[in-house]
Amino acid sequence: MSVAVEQAKRPWTEAELQALPEDGYIHELVNGELVRSPKNNYQHGDICAQLLIALRTYAQNHKLGAVWDSSTGFWMHNRNCRAPDVSFVSKARLKGFKRSARQFFPGAPDLAVEVLAPSNTAAEINARLEDFFNSGTQLAWIVHPEEQFVEVCHSPTQRRILGPGAVLDGQELLPGFQFPIADLFKEWDWE
Repeated sequence: MSVAVEQAKRPWTEAELQALPEDGYIHELVNGELVRSPKNNYQHGDICAQLLIALRTYAQNHKLGAVWDSSTGFWMHNRNCRAPDVSFVSKARLKGFKRSARQFFPGAPDLAVEVLAPSNTAAEINARLEDFFNSGTQLAWIVHPEEQFVEVCHSPTQRRILGPGAVLDGQELLPGFQFPIADLFKEWDWE
C-alpha cells in the first residue's frame, strides 16, 4: 500500500469515512490520519480475486462466516480503521449483524489477507499486523507476489514462510479449506 496522508490528526467518525468520495483510492484511518492508497495492478487484483472467490465459496458452502474484499472497513481497538485485501469473520462473531448493515466491523477480521505491492514497506506491514492481532485476528496471510511465497502469521512475530509447493490451510477458522500457493502465481492457461 503506497501511502499519501491527508489532514491533521483528529478523531474521525464512521459517517465521515463512509462519506469519502470514490476517487480511485482505498481509504484507511491510521493513528488519527487519513491514509489514501492508490488502486493496485492487475496481478494484485488477480491474486485478491482468486483468494476472495475461493474463501467466500468455501465459507458459504460450509456456513462458516463472511468473506469481504478491501472495501470493507474494520475498527481496530486503537481506533485505526483498516481494510485488508481479503478478510474472513466467523459466524460466531457476526451474531447480531445483518448482511445489510451499513457500518464498519467493530474489531479485526479472524483472517486478514494482505497482498503486497512493490511500494509496501516492512514497517507498514508490521504495523498492520500489530493492529490486526491486537484487535482479534487469529490468522493472517501476507502474499509476496514478486518472490512467490506467503507468510502465514499467528501473531506479528510468529510468522512462517510457505513457498509455491505448499498449500494455504484454513486451520481451525476454515476447517478443510486448502489452496495451492502455486495457483496464486500461475499464468493464465486458456488454450
